[in-house]
This record gives sequence, C-alpha cells and structure tokens, in this order.
Amino acid sequence: MLKPERPSNPIEKPSILILGTRGIPASHGGFETFAERLALFLAGRGWKVGVYCQKEVERVGERVTIDTWRGIELITIEVASRGPRATLEFDWQCVLDAARRPGVCLVLGYNGAVFLTWLRLMRRRIITNMDGIEWRRPKWGP
Repeated sequence: MLKPERPSNPIEKPSILILGTRGIPASHGGFETFAERLALFLAGRGWKVGVYCQKEVERVGERVTIDTWRGIELITIEVASRGPRATLEFDWQCVLDAARRPGVCLVLGYNGAVFLTWLRLMRRRIITNMDGIEWRRPKWGP
C-alpha cells in the first residue's frame, strides 16, 4: 500500500492525485478501471483522492472544474484539441494543476512522461505505473 506523505497539519488526511487516465467512473479501459477501484478503496480508508478527468470541448471555457463522486474529487480538465494532441494538452494541464495541489501524484501510463519533469522541479512525490496487464492479453501473451 502507498505510504502517505506526512500532512503538514496532523488533522489533514493523506492525499493522492491520479493522473494519466480519461477519468472516472470508468468507461474507457484498464487504467480507468484501476483508477476507479483504487480511488474508491483509498477514499473508503480516509484518504483525500483526486482523479483527473478529460473533457473534449470545441472551445476551452473554464479550464478546470471540480465535482465530487462517491467521496472522490473529480478534477475535470477541458481540452479543445483532438487525437494525440488532446492527450498531450490534457497531460500538461493535469501536471500544471497537480503541482498546485497537495498529495502524492500517481501517474498511470507514460504518454505524458516528458511533463513529469515539472512535478520533479516542484519537488512533488511521483509514482508511475507504466502498464497494466497487457502481458495477459491474447494479443501479447502466449
């Protein structure tokens, strides 16, 4: 299990930010399912959990909005790009936002790895999960 960062105030809950998925509730794939299950698990044990969610729009209005779902903070980032460019825009905006929030940053996947340098410069704790269970899938396994 993750070792929580020591909160500056002993009354504060340990916190984690989950980046690298399209968001929860899961509707896209393995990383989203993992993010949802982990977020629910940690929130159920008293953690403050934030999950970044991607929203494609024609024109960016309010870049970041926050909602709550089952005790989890959903941090929705608007992106106006499409395809791979949208992923890069989303990942960069998530990193910029996460640098201002407390908590360990759990990054799922490696698409936005180049942007993690910013979090390192901001002296943030980063945990990266590079992949899921690809090795079990018939496409890649025996």
